[in-house]
Amino acid sequence: MPSHHQPTYTYILAGGGMAGLSLAFYLNQSSVPFDSILIIDQAEKNTRDKTWCYWSDQPETFDAVVQHSWNQLWFHSFDNRSDKFSILPFSYRKIQSDSWYAFIQKELKQNPKIQFIQTKVLGFSYQGRCAQVRTEAGDFTATEKIFDSISAFPCELENPQHLKQHFVGLTIEANFPIFDPAAAHLFDFRIAHTPACEFMYVLPTSDRIALFEHTYFSGQLKEKQHYLDQIKAYLFGAYGLSEDDYLVLEEESGIIPMTLSEAEPQNLHTKVIQIGTSGGFVKSTTGYSFLRTQRKLKELVANLQTKHWGAPVNETKPFKRWMDRVFLQVLVDQKIKGNKVFESLFQKNRPQLILRFLEEQTTMWEDLKLMTSVPTLPFMQAAFKIALADLPFPKK
Repeated sequence: MPSHHQPTYTYILAGGGMAGLSLAFYLNQSSVPFDSILIIDQAEKNTRDKTWCYWSDQPETFDAVVQHSWNQLWFHSFDNRSDKFSILPFSYRKIQSDSWYAFIQKELKQNPKIQFIQTKVLGFSYQGRCAQVRTEAGDFTATEKIFDSISAFPCELENPQHLKQHFVGLTIEANFPIFDPAAAHLFDFRIAHTPACEFMYVLPTSDRIALFEHTYFSGQLKEKQHYLDQIKAYLFGAYGLSEDDYLVLEEESGIIPMTLSEAEPQNLHTKVIQIGTSGGFVKSTTGYSFLRTQRKLKELVANLQTKHWGAPVNETKPFKRWMDRVFLQVLVDQKIKGNKVFESLFQKNRPQLILRFLEEQTTMWEDLKLMTSVPTLPFMQAAFKIALADLPFPKK
């Protein structure tokens, strides 16, 4: 049991980013009983440090803070083929982090049972039937559970075998109307001149303002200036914009792990539970996490309500996981350029099916149909390599 001098809470959320604050939001709205919740983060979240996007064919929890949405998407192939798709009944939605932080913190701070503290987390430990967070401001005890969204996901930045989505983005304002805010550019592979999966991602929110992100799915990171130079070259090549023709409003960057977690599966019996990126909530083959995280956390809270302690925290169907492993292996091996895979998918299938597939909402038969639309040989080679690695060879 906790000692009397240690502050004690029902739940402690180690990390006050998107995953931690979302969980607090759903706990606050639920019938899960709690005397107190503590949210620990090094800094108050109130800046526009991230852009989150998701697609859906139904209303979602945080649609109220969506900055812009699109019903049409552009797809540009390396060979200069450009296709614009309607994705109805889906829409592609963009949220800016400062608006989301303000919305969710206003809700949480109305409940006196929810407290915030700004300090650095040093580690976790157990104390009898309770769990403890060690911080620079002292130790805090949770009688029920600690939800950890700050521990590092096992991805080595310098290891080329550990795939990452890495990018730098610039939001610019052009001096004259030049963008079409009715359609986003999900993939522009016309810049894919290397074996890595490399593309430009463009989100126009008005006829003069757009976000441009130069993105890689690869194991090797680049110097920051490389991404910036590529964006500047793209602005000139695709839109004829020189540096005198626009103003840079914002800059963002990120490194998102694209590897599958090898950690033991978690369930609600566990006292310290990893969530968010730490818990493997990011879709490994795309880097998308916002809506996926919301759905997993809603399910987690529902299981807390029904006291379904054996429920998995991050359940993934074995066949879906196997498909992710094969696709990631194809990107690591680079026996075929990454753009070729995406080009085959988008040119041979309806975009609505692809969006459902990327959200793991497709049936096995639909998955098999999609598998037949990509180049066969590199996927067969990747599947064989994975099967070989999984064989239980005897130890010497």
